[in-house]
Amino acid sequence: MEFGSQAEVLSSRFLTQKEYESSGKQKKRTNSRKEVNAVKALAIPSVESVQSIVLDGYIFDVMPGRYCLEDDVFVAAEAKEQGWAEEAKKVKTHKDVEMFIKSHGGTCILDANVRTDFILGGSPTDAKVSNKRKLMETADEEKLKQSTSMTDAVTRRLFEIGGVLKWTFVYSLVTKFLSRLKDESSGFRKSIKEKCPGMATPRHSDFLVMAKSAKATLQKTEDDFGLRIHDICNDIDFERALEEVGRQRAIKQDEIPSKIVPWQTNAMTDFNESERWVFRGEAQKLWPYQKDAQSTGTALCTLYPDLFEDLGFEEEADAKREDGTDNESFRWEDASEIKNGAVAASLPLATAMGAIVTPHLHNCVTHVLCELKRHKSLEWTATLPRSIFADPECAARLHERLISLEDSAGLKRQRRRTVLLVSPAWMDAKWVEA
Repeated sequence: MEFGSQAEVLSSRFLTQKEYESSGKQKKRTNSRKEVNAVKALAIPSVESVQSIVLDGYIFDVMPGRYCLEDDVFVAAEAKEQGWAEEAKKVKTHKDVEMFIKSHGGTCILDANVRTDFILGGSPTDAKVSNKRKLMETADEEKLKQSTSMTDAVTRRLFEIGGVLKWTFVYSLVTKFLSRLKDESSGFRKSIKEKCPGMATPRHSDFLVMAKSAKATLQKTEDDFGLRIHDICNDIDFERALEEVGRQRAIKQDEIPSKIVPWQTNAMTDFNESERWVFRGEAQKLWPYQKDAQSTGTALCTLYPDLFEDLGFEEEADAKREDGTDNESFRWEDASEIKNGAVAASLPLATAMGAIVTPHLHNCVTHVLCELKRHKSLEWTATLPRSIFADPECAARLHERLISLEDSAGLKRQRRRTVLLVSPAWMDAKWVEA
């Protein structure tokens, strides 16, 4: 096989490995590849002109993520009220925020270090913001304070800063400072860090992710819902606080077990009759068990409140088989929509005094809480006139059920159970009696 003349071989574009290395092409291609693979997007943008130096001396780490003013309705309202909404609406990426910071004399870096003053993020769900949250949740702050490693020093700085701030914090800060200096001719040549560093202290509502230590520090000036303790709040702060109240209540509801068992139920199921006196207190007037008295056979106060259109199950066993305990019965939801008066208001007293409150008028009920005329309490009998009740319709229903329970006990050859009709006034008197 012929490869051509010597001149043709020397001019061929195919080189041996040795010739390729000596030609410099390998080095040139390697350098070119490095340039291509460089993440140019992380470069800090430059600005053509500086508008002020109000952020001079501050170092910011602005993390990539979602940047949209309308994501937070309260911040958007504040922006409109304070006059920086139009500028903030132009923000689409973290680079826009970096350019704003640099245009006002601040310094931006690619990653937080021990000299960083503020860490800004776009949204709580951004990857970097989530990572910061996990780091603060898992890191031991006390150990960080004693550590001498540089990595721990950076994490420690995160706790010192207090967490990740909303990107809108810097827009609000600059606007407030400039508006304070608008009457001064040299206002644009002054910095917050030099003249008014206290302005740069973030509030609870300025954080996307917040360290527990920062929350504890802010409790000196703000309450648990973000309202300033020593200042009159504005409408926006008040609305934000109301939302925080709802959020915290929702969290507490999630933490509460699905079934709340009354203490009386635990006392009846987990303790012998001779031991139930330990649950008695000065307020438990309807709890029959006492330390110095023989309690065998003592009747519990099982109370049915007249709050329902229908009277529920007639048998206690059926009522207990209903999903949940009495306090969780779906019937309570119906009651709240039907009646809201003296009977409903007396139920907390009844429970506190040791009564077992049931939404069913069954065969073990000993007390019926209802509105009575001219009586605080009265023992029920089949011959009682309906005129003793404040509500004739309720009188008919209660009277019919109690007769049914009496007849049922007779058929089963059971001892007739005494039922006492009691009024809210009786409940109040029982509570205050010595």
